[in-house]
Amino acid sequence: MAMLISAHRLLLGAGCLLCLALLRHITPRPALTWSRPYENDQARPNADHDGTALPTPTPLSLTCELPEGLDDVLVVLKTGATEIYEKLPIHLATTFACLPDYLVYSDVAQQFGAVPVHDALALVSEELRQRHDDLAYYRTLQQHVLSGGDAAELQGDKSWSLDKWKFLPMISDAYRRFDARKRWFVFIEADTYLSAHNLRLWLKQLDASVPVYAGAQVMIGDTEFAHGGSGFVLSVTAAKAFAEVYRKKQTHWEYKMASECCGDKLMAEVLLEATPPVTLHRSFPIIQGETLTSLDWTPTHWCTPAVSWHHADPAGIDKLWRFERGWRHDTGAEWPILFAEYFAAFIEPRISAANGTMRGWDNLSNDWVYEEGNIVHPSYTSATACESFCRQHAQCLQWAWSPGVCRGGKAVRLGRALASRPALGSADGRVARVGVQGKDGAVSGWMLDRFAAWRSQQEPCSTAGLWNTHVW
Repeated sequence: MAMLISAHRLLLGAGCLLCLALLRHITPRPALTWSRPYENDQARPNADHDGTALPTPTPLSLTCELPEGLDDVLVVLKTGATEIYEKLPIHLATTFACLPDYLVYSDVAQQFGAVPVHDALALVSEELRQRHDDLAYYRTLQQHVLSGGDAAELQGDKSWSLDKWKFLPMISDAYRRFDARKRWFVFIEADTYLSAHNLRLWLKQLDASVPVYAGAQVMIGDTEFAHGGSGFVLSVTAAKAFAEVYRKKQTHWEYKMASECCGDKLMAEVLLEATPPVTLHRSFPIIQGETLTSLDWTPTHWCTPAVSWHHADPAGIDKLWRFERGWRHDTGAEWPILFAEYFAAFIEPRISAANGTMRGWDNLSNDWVYEEGNIVHPSYTSATACESFCRQHAQCLQWAWSPGVCRGGKAVRLGRALASRPALGSADGRVARVGVQGKDGAVSGWMLDRFAAWRSQQEPCSTAGLWNTHVW
């Protein structure tokens, strides 16, 4: 009997040990998160294959734990049928993953998985849609898709020409669908990254009961307007005023659009005809038209929160979204992410890892330019001579050399590899073209000691006037 009891005890003990082992195996381990990049942090995140910093993974259960404050916000994305499969999926996985409500407008109506895509141009008067020369490409696009063709096959400049026509009907229709159920209407494009965390905190500083039209200011002629690609915001009061003015004289505004360059410009003119007129709330640099790689890291940006970035490609949107989720989890819901924090997370690690010098790279220096054939100057004879030139000027923080050209910069920019696009966004329109010889020999460098000294003068950032925007 004693031996039988001992055997039972042995079996019971072995079973308990097995259960403990299984529990230890399946119990979730504490998730790794990215600590906030303060000045005295020693640890830096790992780098992706292209050298840009990546946060450690954020637990999936935490990615949608956004605090109250977004239920009264509608985000509207404008895209085109020729680019939708390239650019919309990343927003469904990131930007829209945690938002209560959003709308997508294009130039072809379709069902994108579970998401309805609305044709903004279908809201234009039938006479224009059927007969106006500006919309001939729209008619071609519709017929091509209806006959089973892929819209991407028609990609080109003509698809861009349709873009301006989407603005006015899109804004009017978004308000019609949600009207007073939303206090804020936020409009972005397919290559815009929107920080939901910073957006929520920014909107708390604004009053939706008054007409608010906010965005990064641009001036064409006498009209100041919010740049569409950078994103813009309308309070429900402003959206209502816009819709009323537009609907009263829709045909007038449509024919005026035919002679305008830009839909975002005409949008401002519609708002100016409201009673009382709705003028732009200048919101640069909070609303940002640059990318992480093309931005000049100066006092204008450093201690300011960033709500949006333009020219962000899918890889860049993914990195920014993952960083934001991890950062908010570690830091909390009530402190915005400043430009300084983005620099510490994405830009500084890349430059430091290269020890301040990158080959085959253009850091977009443009404050001093010495080019062989235009001027006689020793700086363009070699990369060493170009670096020496920069060292001789106290304000020079970076330099870039290619055969026969030396450039210096007073602000730090990351720039891009000359052989490819940057993974944090495309700045193709802002990057000077270089020849094959220039690509082969190009070198960029940064004065790390000087920037460290400059940075120490900017920090710590004050909370006073945190949401102030730059007024020209």
